[in-house]
Amino acid sequence: MLRDAIRLRLITCHPCPHPWLRHLNKRWRKHEFAARARLSGRAKALGHIPVMREEVLNLWLPGRKYIEATGDNGLIHVIDGTIGLGGHTLAALTLGNANNIRVLGIDRDTVALATAKKRIRSEKVDESRVTFHHGSYSDISPNLLRHLSFPPKVHGILMDLGMNSTQIETASRGFSFRKCGPLDMRFDTTTSEISARDVVNNSSASELAAMFRKFADEPYADEIAANIVQWRQFNPRPKRAQKVTGIQTTMELRYVIEEAVENVKMQLTTDPKENIHQQDKFARFRAIWKSPFKSPRKESKLLKKYEEHKPRHSNHVMRCFQALRIESNKELQHVMDVLSPSSSPISQCLEVGGRLVVMAFNPTEDQVVREGMSGLVNTGDFKYLTPEIDGLRPTLEEFKANGRARTARLRAVERIK
Repeated sequence: MLRDAIRLRLITCHPCPHPWLRHLNKRWRKHEFAARARLSGRAKALGHIPVMREEVLNLWLPGRKYIEATGDNGLIHVIDGTIGLGGHTLAALTLGNANNIRVLGIDRDTVALATAKKRIRSEKVDESRVTFHHGSYSDISPNLLRHLSFPPKVHGILMDLGMNSTQIETASRGFSFRKCGPLDMRFDTTTSEISARDVVNNSSASELAAMFRKFADEPYADEIAANIVQWRQFNPRPKRAQKVTGIQTTMELRYVIEEAVENVKMQLTTDPKENIHQQDKFARFRAIWKSPFKSPRKESKLLKKYEEHKPRHSNHVMRCFQALRIESNKELQHVMDVLSPSSSPISQCLEVGGRLVVMAFNPTEDQVVREGMSGLVNTGDFKYLTPEIDGLRPTLEEFKANGRARTARLRAVERIK
């Protein structure tokens, strides 16, 4: 692993000295891709890294230091409302000498639940200490807890609103714009919830633009929405795929978004010759969906090139994909249902002294969390455990070690009566 890291460092810092010789460049780049692949595979083998692990444990588990020092001293029941790959749950279960922690792990993703079970089993943790439930954190209620043989009031509730690495890396889930797959994006694939494909192909231009602005603050929301609708209407697919209508895959949607942004940038450029040259190189990928290829092999080859091609406007694509994911899974509605002061299950299910801990990864979700916690504190039953305005952010060391933590913001409140 060290050898690959050194090789990758040399390649990236000292590029090929003869860039005009294409065959040397290709050979040089091949070594870089191989080194990256080996490093990536070994990093995955090390397991999922939970974001802000220490901060979460300190807030989620009341009296963590006392628990760690004394071990068994009465049972502590907590809920992981988005167990994902089980990172935070496993950290709690393996905390010092403590064997008195019981966790209810909830997730909408059945694949994530199965992975969490397997991971906890591989760490030789007593499985009786964990109860799994397929559902949403918005389902939490005293009745559900009783049904699962859990106390109706618990000591801590954790909600991690980010995606897990498996969802991003699995092309068939449709979350990543860097991998070609069906445009799905559903957390719960066992239900009949609408997918991102349904949202993209059945929404009007005004609805799409409003969604991109509301959930992602996309500056080119109108232009992207208009291009999506125009693309849907003009759909001369190859004869073998004429029955397929609308935008179907993540790569197709990525191209439509990038094309819309490219057109806007072209109108604002000061160097039209350079812009035309760059656009021509980019526009050749349009033929993947808009030209009837004679050979599926040629189409597949060009699609593979586009998938490996560095996104030209990744920030805009990322924001639009984020908005579609939030809309498809009704994420903000689930958060508001949990944090609503008038009907919040948190008040019913938390012991006095119990904590609610929420980690958000984008400004839209964080704003909803902040407003919801403010409402809980205003009732007089809760107090802040983190700064009201800024919350907690990852340390610089964690930011460097775990890129996924770069946008995380942690907030917590404690029930005081």
